Amino acid sequence: MEINLKKYHIWLLSVLSGLLMGIAWPVDGIVGLIFISWIPLLFVRNFVRNNPTQFSRGAMVLYSYITFLVFNLFTTWWVAYSSIEGALMAFLLNSLFMALTFGFAHIIDKKLFKERAGFFILIFFWLSYEYLHMNWELSWSWLNMGNVFSENPNLIQWYSITGALGGTVWVLSINLVLFYAINKFIKAKNNIIASIPNIIIATLIFVIPVLYSNSLLRNELPDDLPTANLLLVQPNIEPYTEAYEMTSNELIHNMLNVVRQFMDSTTELVITPESTIERSMWENKISKYSAIDSVIKFVELNPHLNFLMGASTRRELSPNEEVKAYARSFPNSDSRFYYKYNTALFIKNNQDIEFYHKAKLVPGVERLPFAAFLKPIQRFAINLGGTTGSLGTSSEPKTFDFGNDRKVAPIICYESIYGELVGEFSSYGSGFIAVITNDAWWYTSPGYRQHFSYARLRAVENNQYVVRAANTGTTGVIDNKGNVICKSEFYTRTAVKAIIPLNNVPTYYAINGNYLARFSLFMVALLLIIALSKIMRKE
Repeated sequence: MEINLKKYHIWLLSVLSGLLMGIAWPVDGIVGLIFISWIPLLFVRNFVRNNPTQFSRGAMVLYSYITFLVFNLFTTWWVAYSSIEGALMAFLLNSLFMALTFGFAHIIDKKLFKERAGFFILIFFWLSYEYLHMNWELSWSWLNMGNVFSENPNLIQWYSITGALGGTVWVLSINLVLFYAINKFIKAKNNIIASIPNIIIATLIFVIPVLYSNSLLRNELPDDLPTANLLLVQPNIEPYTEAYEMTSNELIHNMLNVVRQFMDSTTELVITPESTIERSMWENKISKYSAIDSVIKFVELNPHLNFLMGASTRRELSPNEEVKAYARSFPNSDSRFYYKYNTALFIKNNQDIEFYHKAKLVPGVERLPFAAFLKPIQRFAINLGGTTGSLGTSSEPKTFDFGNDRKVAPIICYESIYGELVGEFSSYGSGFIAVITNDAWWYTSPGYRQHFSYARLRAVENNQYVVRAANTGTTGVIDNKGNVICKSEFYTRTAVKAIIPLNNVPTYYAINGNYLARFSLFMVALLLIIALSKIMRKE
């Protein structure tokens, strides 16, 4: 017995899958729905597969595109606050990439395997998609399936081993096994006995990770770890106009006034948001800018303080340095170039100022994708109230030492959604993770709340505290288990004080990164080779 679907059933099922994914999403989602969210789409796939004469070759891409477009719109509609045109492009392209992945998995599954034998194909293809989407010019990893558990860290302490991609495997595995359980039930004419093995397997797949996560929750950090006394500043500057109407000196003095209000004699490290100073400064003479000089003099008066702060900087290329596509030329010069950066500055008493340049840039905002080919359209970049245009990047992670070999990982805004990148900072010896960000352009939408929530995943993956200094919020502290210790009110001029333990022992995931995805890429390549050979042999 098989369900006979009409065209409108197929459309409704495709929409239903997207809605279930969206309703499950943080921060106010019903997370349990994620474990059944793929099932309607899997029924569509099954029907299309079993009735090939009724559908064109691209049908599965079309129907899954509906699912993923609904999912993208439901979860990230707030991107339209910055640019309606840019948001539409993001929705359409991201949904297309997802649909193509699902479609390719469907084709290879159908070519190589009978019915359920190839169910694992989708897992390999989806993991490969999420990994590749993290590591190319159009990277947008906001909706990776493993991110759905960011508000439920007690369930996913094992991310310290697998990273968030392990959550993707968890979600897809349970959906697939439950789908086959339901399918068996239908084929057996509503006889539940036929589905019992699949139900047992699905239950085990769910319960075993949860039990293991509960056991990891009991592993506390040692009591003798070094600590850091922090002040996280939230200056509350409106990014579209106020940030540009105020001078750099006014911005810095606004920030320093907050520091004076909340600091005490034990404060060691002040952390301020991304783009604390929006005006771009030359790095080779950074200390000569009056705004930076004000911070340096403040540190001289309070030598126990160190400053980690966001800024926009520039660096001129040396004569023999490679000129990359995102380099900018000086006016009236064809031979002199410079890079502009979204930068984390580190200011320490009687020490040279140190720099880290944001490595993961927002496509279309901070980096024109495929700049070598598309540079003429750079003027259409979306302005999100921060540093815009094609920027340069740091080639490797950098940590800042604020005394006694205690190090902080400076993570700038968008970088915090990349687990493997953040893990690299941990493997460089950082004791905690500091996210400096400007989420103001999202207004009071779910965007800034999701961004804060995703930081909880990074805490679990690295078994480290994560602190956030956000321009308008949310500023706060997350412990190594992903629990929120404290956070600020949104759109409030304030600061958060915290004393946190520093754990510089990297986790398995921090050391090994997204090994699950690399294995999946190998399997996808192998499956494609086998499929191609079958096609060439006309089997």
